[in-house]
This record gives sequence, C-alpha cells and structure tokens, in this order.
Amino acid sequence: MSRQSFSALSLVWRGLSRHRGWQQQWRKPNPKPGYDVIIVGGGGHGLGAAYYLAKQHGLNNIAVLEKGWIGGGNTGRNTTIIRSNYLFNESAALYDHSVKLWEGLSQELNYNVMFSPRGVMMLAHTVHDVQVIKRHVHANRCNGVDNEWLEPEQAKAFCPPLNISDNIRYPVLGAAPPTRSASTSSRTARSPASGAMPQAPWRRWRPRAARFARAR
Repeated sequence: MSRQSFSALSLVWRGLSRHRGWQQQWRKPNPKPGYDVIIVGGGGHGLGAAYYLAKQHGLNNIAVLEKGWIGGGNTGRNTTIIRSNYLFNESAALYDHSVKLWEGLSQELNYNVMFSPRGVMMLAHTVHDVQVIKRHVHANRCNGVDNEWLEPEQAKAFCPPLNISDNIRYPVLGAAPPTRSASTSSRTARSPASGAMPQAPWRRWRPRAARFARAR
C-alpha cells in the first residue's frame, strides 16, 4: 500500500468530495515466515518502538502484533498527557525529550497525531501541596525543564477564571503552570518498514530458533 500524502489542499478536496477516495490508514499484511524483530502490543509504545527501530537502526523486517486494534489499549482509551514536570532527574530528562519528539512528529510522519500543546496548572490547596509542588518546580528547573511557582495572585493573573477567595472549600495557596506539556491521541508511528497486524494475539505464534531480549 502506497503512503498517502496529507496536505491542506487534499483535505479541502476530500471535503468537497464528501471524503470519498481516502486510502486505508493501516496495511493488513499477511504474516511472513520470519522477522528480525517481533513487538507484542500495537499501542503507543509498540508503534513507537517499531518506528524508531526502523528510522534510527535501519531494521526493515519488523512485526507488531496486536490482539485488538492498532493504537488501542491505555493510549487509545485515554487522552494521553505528555508532560515533563517529573521529580527525578532521569524521569524529567526522559519525558522532556519525549515532549520534544512529539512536537515535530506530525510533520515528520505527514500524519496528524493530534498533538495539542497546552499548559497543565497544578494547584496547591494545603501546606503539604505547597511543599511538594515547590520541590517539583525546583527539581524541574535544575534539569532545564520550564516550570515556575506562582503565588495565588500570580495564578489568578495567569488563569483569570481561577477563584482564589479565602472562604472556598479548597483555597488556592499557589500553583505551578508548566508550559512544556501537551495532549495527544493514540495515532503514533506508521513505519513503512514494519507490519502492524491487528487481531493477532501473540499466543497464536510459535517462534522457532528465536532469541528473546528483554528491554532494559
């Protein structure tokens, strides 16, 4: 199946033609006798693994097995929040890099992954919340992740609908509005070097002379 090109012109044209003529977005390949890599699970992680194995490591014989539908599972059931305001150094670096990858993924794939940059404001309602959120803010800034602490008045200026009155049930003592966050859908990678097979539970497969490597 040839790769379908998406552009503003093609979207307008398809709209005027009642969206007839679109190609299928996923191939339905028949299983081959053997593969270099078999990935169990066609959700966000499995598709991402197949895509980057093909792109960065030159592997072109990959099978992605999925018992349900491609892009399903936890990634498809929920609106996925991609954020980098994690506490530990390793987590902050990993997720900040992930956000940067997602920012250019639609252009890279020529496919709308529904990446939507936006802020996620974390509110502090207790002294403990203040301590925990400030700890996150300082840890993020030490790792080069954009984050800051806002006093109630600053939080109100940042988000005018926010109620910072003292007589509400959960008064706002402060907030942290990290800007490097976003939401996205489950439509991740479509690698031409891999075959994604829905409705293909891995238990039906019988590998012979195979080596299994655990991800580290």
